[in-house]
Amino acid sequence: MAKTGAVLAALAELREDLDTGVWVPDEYERVLAVAVRAEGAASADAVRAGLRAAGPDGTDGRLMVVAARCGYVLDGLSLTGAQDQLAVRDALDELLDLVMLSGLRH
Repeated sequence: MAKTGAVLAALAELREDLDTGVWVPDEYERVLAVAVRAEGAASADAVRAGLRAAGPDGTDGRLMVVAARCGYVLDGLSLTGAQDQLAVRDALDELLDLVMLSGLRH
């Protein structure tokens, strides 16, 4: 099960890599971002919908693995409290917004 601290660290690492250009989201990761954000604030259901929208060809993306871990936290499967779930949701929403914007530049 995903631990909140590890998930937040993974989100922060992706954010830093996106900011520095070390990581450029691929088309599947952008589909995931758009699908999740179309649902509003990130939730376990929105993450699952985003992963389905990206399809099996997108499973290798870094964002896919982190998003799935976020889904566990947001679903409460990691026994996290509401405050930790909110922190993960906010960090994931922010990253997904940036991924969508990066798609406009590429």
